[in-house]
Formats: sequence, structure tokens, C-alpha cells
Amino acid sequence: MLPEKYILFLDEVSKKIDPKRIITDPLKTLAYGTDASFYRLIPKIVIQVHTEKEVKEILKITGKLIIPVTFRAAGTSLSGQAITDSVLVVASHKWKNYLILDNGNKIKLQPGIVGSRANIYLAPYGKKIGPDPASINAAMIGGIASNNASGMCCGTSQNSYQTIADIRMVLYDGTVLDTSDKVSKEYFSKTHPEIIEGIYKIKNTILKDSVLYERIKRKFKIKNTTGYSINAFVDYEDPIDIIKHLMIGSEGTLAFISDITYHTVTDYKYKACSLLLYDTIERACETVPALRNSPVSAVELLDRDCIRSVENDVDAPEYFKTLPESVGVLLVDIQADSIEELREKEANIRVSIESIPVMQPYEFTTDPKEYNFNWKARKGLLASVGGLRKKGTTCLIEDVAFPVPRLAEACSDLKNLFKKYEYHDAVLFGHALEGNLHLVFSQDFSDSKEIQRYADLMDELADIVVDKFDGSLKAEHGTGRNMAPFVEKEWGEAAYKLMVEIKNIFDPHQLINPGVIINPNPEIHLENLKPLPEAHDLVDKCMECGFCEPSCVSEGLTLSPRQRIVVEREIARLKKTGENVERLNHFVKESAYNVDETCATDGLCLLACPVGIDTGIYVKALRHNHITPFENKTANYITRHFSKTTHLLQNGLYLTRLAQKILGNTTMYSFASGLRKISGNRIPQWNPSMPFPNKYNNMAPASQSDSLKVVYYPSCINRTMGISNKYQENEVPLTEKTVQILTRAGYTVIYPENMTSLCCGMPFSSKGFNDDSDKKSQELEKALLTASANGKYPILYDMSPCYYTSHSHFSNENLKIYDPIHFMLEFVMPKLEIKNPKDIATVFPICSVKKSGLMEDLVKLTRLCAQDVNLIQTNCCGFAGDRGFTHPELNKHGQRHLKEQIPAGCTEGYSTSRTCEIGMEEYSEINFKSIFYLIDEVTR
Repeated sequence: MLPEKYILFLDEVSKKIDPKRIITDPLKTLAYGTDASFYRLIPKIVIQVHTEKEVKEILKITGKLIIPVTFRAAGTSLSGQAITDSVLVVASHKWKNYLILDNGNKIKLQPGIVGSRANIYLAPYGKKIGPDPASINAAMIGGIASNNASGMCCGTSQNSYQTIADIRMVLYDGTVLDTSDKVSKEYFSKTHPEIIEGIYKIKNTILKDSVLYERIKRKFKIKNTTGYSINAFVDYEDPIDIIKHLMIGSEGTLAFISDITYHTVTDYKYKACSLLLYDTIERACETVPALRNSPVSAVELLDRDCIRSVENDVDAPEYFKTLPESVGVLLVDIQADSIEELREKEANIRVSIESIPVMQPYEFTTDPKEYNFNWKARKGLLASVGGLRKKGTTCLIEDVAFPVPRLAEACSDLKNLFKKYEYHDAVLFGHALEGNLHLVFSQDFSDSKEIQRYADLMDELADIVVDKFDGSLKAEHGTGRNMAPFVEKEWGEAAYKLMVEIKNIFDPHQLINPGVIINPNPEIHLENLKPLPEAHDLVDKCMECGFCEPSCVSEGLTLSPRQRIVVEREIARLKKTGENVERLNHFVKESAYNVDETCATDGLCLLACPVGIDTGIYVKALRHNHITPFENKTANYITRHFSKTTHLLQNGLYLTRLAQKILGNTTMYSFASGLRKISGNRIPQWNPSMPFPNKYNNMAPASQSDSLKVVYYPSCINRTMGISNKYQENEVPLTEKTVQILTRAGYTVIYPENMTSLCCGMPFSSKGFNDDSDKKSQELEKALLTASANGKYPILYDMSPCYYTSHSHFSNENLKIYDPIHFMLEFVMPKLEIKNPKDIATVFPICSVKKSGLMEDLVKLTRLCAQDVNLIQTNCCGFAGDRGFTHPELNKHGQRHLKEQIPAGCTEGYSTSRTCEIGMEEYSEINFKSIFYLIDEVTR
């Protein structure tokens, strides 16, 4: 039961915001309230805000009722700065607007835009935003700015603080200040003179204290996100400029950021990197000052444990395995506008460090494969500890910085510190140019002795960083709750008092993200520690970082992969402890829809996960565990009578199309929706894009000849479903079109025997029927082996998901199976002449194309057929096999931004999955079909 003032809050805020976006359900408040840190507070209320006006209303009501409020975007923060046990305001889904200014030299961004997406917008201008955190593919602009996140290349010169042009914010009382608007600034100065006076007072205090003044200047020469950005008082005169820069790194404790305008930086076209090996990590660190004065773009420091984490990678050089334990490695990156400039920079770098001997000669590589592997060795370090840690432990990432000249000494001290406290899995790496080191290690928070060990480690870490080196306890990950007890230790009493004053000026009632940065509790970093109970082998390694969320189609509709795991962990914990049966029953009941039914199981989360978790496989395991005897019996029957099943589906499509023709789309939709509602959503949802049945049955064995031969496996979906409702005259089913293309390319088509009974097994595995899936997969493998003469002939699949399923499950290495994209690009297009290229072609890369690494091939194939490629920018379409019929809301959510990506005048789109095309067609209102139709059109 909510406290009375929260009930009053709900009553008032529901009049201002759609109640559907006000969340109090225990399952979702837990799921939505989780961030990437190792702390947990469960919000009482979560609100998904869509507009600045809604934020203003919330702040007015929380201010009146004295209720704390915390703002959140992606929740990838690591130090506990995005959690609360009060009201959590999430600004992500409707905060995607951007505006490119001054020919790409500036960009205005709302807080819900993912960092890498901003760079996609800027790519045509040869620009990017300055901050480049490792989480840039998941972290959103609101968090990047609020934490002054930096990264590998931006250093201290291109972070948010240095590249901010303007900012728009909402203050504690609902007042809006837009620093780009003269009227707004004048109005703010008149209505909030106490803030302006407070800014002047702090600045004058700093100017009068020469010791403090010089200390501020010195401490911000290296990365520093401990406390507030009080360097703003040293760097700027105008109070609005000071306020603008104070917001950077304030971690949502001073105001809500509505949008931010960045000065962009150059995104260089040419890049090269090299690995420099030194006999000790101290020797490697000695090289850094010289590199800092050379034309490098990044220098990353790695120890032996870092190299060990990737030495067994197929692309790793053999010498990785022979490196001594003492080795220190520098990953040096250079960037330029031309190859000539790149080589000139390389020559300068070699001269600058030639006096310091390396273990072996080094070369700078521009080869994409080598370049990407070198950076993979650096970026994969989180997984090395996170993936290997003991179950139930947390992966921690501490983040400190030292004066660069003393980096070698600091590395030695940190390694000794880990030895002292027996953190044997700890790895040390970082951004060497800025003296910024990351310490990654696993920690058990389930035991009081282990918590004390961590407390002792942190205390001594603070002593080393502050007392010995006068460094930064937080360099780029934000203060949060993690370092709040140590802010005064690092900065001293005088600076800390000013930081407290800053908080009081902007948040006089202490209601905006309280407890973060400024916190009087000396043990707050040891409280509210997140439990990580064992739930399942497939997901126990999850670090709850949130990197998966931008890839998930159901995120925002129900739950993301991270949130699904959070819920399942809570279910596991409640089952183990037995402490709250009512809560457990509620979670089990609600998880059926939120965790299971609305998961597309597309596996795209795997591509983004640092520790390689495919939450889709986990959900399939849940489905397998929940199969009833009746469902199992039904699946067994379908497996044995698959040909009959597809025939029944064809007849069903025929009757459906007949009813549609008689009733019309509107009446048919109302009728079908009514039946679905009456059935309790058990009857699949009909939509106007349902195809005709496929009546093409001319699948005769190939005649014997000496021509090129290919085994063609038409998927059961394409054998069942024919042409679209939006078909053109003379259009034929894909199974017929494929044969036409192959024949024109000079191929003789071979079909496997008992075609109508074959299936890759995916329809069964996606629902958890593992045995039936394996049986169908084995049947298909055997049939294809026979048809291909034991692998003599290539095998073409006409749907990417079917290919991916077989590729993942087949065991016979003789079989040469091909995705439709790969086969057409490599074997068919060279044999056909492009006669009628299109001006532009719209293509959608489905999930299995992304997982197979065929995105680039898809673009290449499309470019052979069209002068320009419009690549739909989205993740999974949400149709997910048959989920588009059984849970159409998932498909609708996945396609919510589709129509806006269709160019004017475009009437056709292309893909490599029939069911995905049905969903794409419904929400794009154009005819989506196989890319084979595009190939046929331009070569016919």
C-alpha cells in the first residue's frame, strides 16, 4: 500500500498524464527501476513522460507534496545515480527529436536519443558528437550529458563539458531555462535572482581563495567526475554560462535536461591502430607522456589479464599466448583525413617514442579485420570478468584517474592493492592519455565478510588515489552513490561546502535525485546493494548493464531482456526465501505475458550483450518448462503429419481471402477482432496483409544434365503462403519466382524428397518444443544431404530465419547451405545482367540477417539492383514467426517508426522473411516482398 502522499500524488498526476504511463505494478516498478549499477532501490511510482510540459507538472506536484523525484533515460549508469525508492521519471521513448545546425557543426538532441544514433545522423556531414563512451550504443544523450561521460578518444577536450553549445532545462519549480534563447535567459534572471546571486557568490568565494582556485584548475586537467563541475566557476564569467556547464556531470540532481546542443567534432575517414608491447606495464606507462604530445587519437592501456581474455579468439595472433605476466600493452590509434596524413602521423609517433624499447616491432594497420580485432581486444574486457565471474557475484567497474607522469607508479600500487585483498580476477585497463584507469573485478555482496572486504578495498583505494596521487576517484562514470561518501575527501572541506551550496541553490527542498553526489551518510556506498540470486544457467552471468535494450523490440511495450532477467531473478529469490508468497504469485502470473508471451526470441540482444547472453533462448527454455501434456501431444501430431498441417493452413488462407473479398477489409477486420476478443485472444488476429495461399506445386525432381545444379529448399512458410494482397499483375509466388531466377542464371534446380513434410524446426523451437524441433531439423538435414549428393551441390534457402536455424543446428560439415542474400550475391548476380536498375530500393534487414553478419552483403546486393539503398533503421519487426498473429501489439510496437522511413512515392519494400514482410506491409502500407522479386525485376 502506498503512503498517503503518494496516493495524493497519483490522484493529481493522473489528471495531467495518461494513467497508462503511470506505473505502480510491483513487477514493472522493479524492472523499470533497475539500472546498471550494483545498487537497488525500487521506485514506488514510475512515470513514462512524453513532453517537457509533463515534466513541469510532475515537478510542481512533487514539490507541493514534498516527494523526491529521479530522472532516467537508458539506465546504463554504473554508480547508482539513476535509482530511487520514490518517483522515477523515465524520459526515453518520445524524446527522440533532433535538429542538425550549421551544416553539421552543431546538433540539438533530446535526452532519449542513443549516442550512436546521433552519430548516424551526423555521418553524412563527416561529424560526430565528442563523447564516445563504451556504452554509446545503449547510453542516451540525457545520461551522457548528465554524467559528462567521455570514452576512448574524446579525452578531456571533446567531452560534454567542452563541447556543449546550449542546454534547455526544467528546474525544481517547473521553470524552463533555455540558454540559446535570449528571452528565456532574461526571464530566468528576473524570476530567479537568488540562483544568479548564488552563482556570483560561489564564484567570488573561489576567486578570493587562490589555493582553491589553483586546485580546481589542476584537478580538471585530468578526467574528473567526482562531485559537481565547479571548474565552470573558473572557466566562465557569465552566470548563465556557468549554469550551463554545471548541468554537465550533475547526474540529474540539479534539473531535468529537455535538450542539449553540442558542437560536433570531425569524424575522420581514415583510421589505423597498432599494439605496442612493453616488458612491463610500468614501461608502457612511461611511454604515455611522449605519446600525449604526438598526433594520436587514443592510447589504451591493457595488462596481461586483458590479453588473456581474448588470446583464444580465432582472430588473435599466436604471440598473445606467449606474452609474459609482466607485459604492458598500448593500443595506439591514429585518425586523419587522408592516407598521406595518416602515414605522416605514424612517422611522428614513431620518432616520439623511439627511445623506449618495445618487445617486438610494431605496425599500424588499416585493414578492417585487424583494426576491429585490436579494438575488440580492448572493448571485450568487460566480458572477460563479467562472463567468468562466480554465480551470484557482481561485476564491478571502478574508475579512477591519476596525473599522467605518475601513471606507472599508480598501476603498480593498484595491482598490489588487488593482491592484498585477494581480488584475483581483477583486470586493469584504461584511457592512458588521460591517466584514466578502469578496475574490473567480481564481488560477492551476499556475505557480510565480503562486503567488509569491499569496504576496506574502497577505503584504501581512496587513500591511494587521493592522499598519494591527488587523483580523481571518479574519472568518467559519475559520482553517484558509489563515491558520494568520498567527495569531501577528494576535494577538501572548502570545495565540498561549495558543492553542497550548489545543490541547495538549485534544489532548495532536496527533492531532485537526493542522495546522489551529496550524501552525508559515510556508508551509503555499502547500502542497498543489489541481490543477484541464481535464476538459470543461461542468464546468471547478466550484469544488468542494459546494453541489450536498444536491440529489443518489446522494450517499451512490456520488458527488455535486462528487465526480464531482473524479474526472473526476483522470482527465484522469492522462491528460495519464501518471504512473500503474495508477491511471488503476482510475479509468476504477470511474467507469463511480460516475460514470455511478448518476447520475440529474436536473439538480437545477444549481439549487444557483453557476456553473450541470448535472452530469447532463455525464454524458449521457460516455454519448454511450461508445456502442457496436451500441447506436447499436439506438437507431436503436427510433427508426424506436417504435410497435412501445411495443407490445412493453405485452405485456411483460401477461406480467409474469400471472406475478405466478400466482406471487405473494414468489416473483415471488425469481425475477426470480435472473434479474437470472444476467444480470449486465442484466435490469431487477422490483418489486411494476409497473403493468398501458395498453389504452386511444380516441384519436380531435376532432370539429369551437366549444367550447374543447386538444391532449393523452399521454406514451409513460402510453400504455404503465396503472393501478397497488394500483388502486381502477373506476379507469381516466391517458390516459382526463385526457380525462374535460378533457371535464367543457368542452374538446374533440385528439390529434396518429401518436400511437403520438411521443416527447419524453427516453429517448434520458438515455442519450446525442443524434441519436435530436433526431429524436423534432423529430417531436413538428412533430406538435404541426399539431394545435394552428400554436399556436392550448394543448397539455397529462400528465407533467412530458416537458414539461420539450420546453420545453428546442422552437424554435417559437408552440407553447403546458403542464406538467400549470400547465394544471390556470390553465385547468381555474376551470371545475370542488370538491365533495369531502380533509382532507390527500400530493404529491411531481418533479425537473422543481423545475427548472420550479412548486413553488409544485403546492402551490396541491393546496390547492384538500385542506385540508392534505403535501409530501414529498426531492430526486430516484432512479427516473430507467428507472434504478429497471436500478439499483434508486439508487431505494432516494433513498427511504430516504420512508415516515416518509407520514401515518398515508394510502393515496394524487400526483405528475406515472408512473415516479417506481412507485418512490414501492414504498417508501411506498401507491398513488402522477398528481395528475389527485386533481383528478377532489374535483370528480367
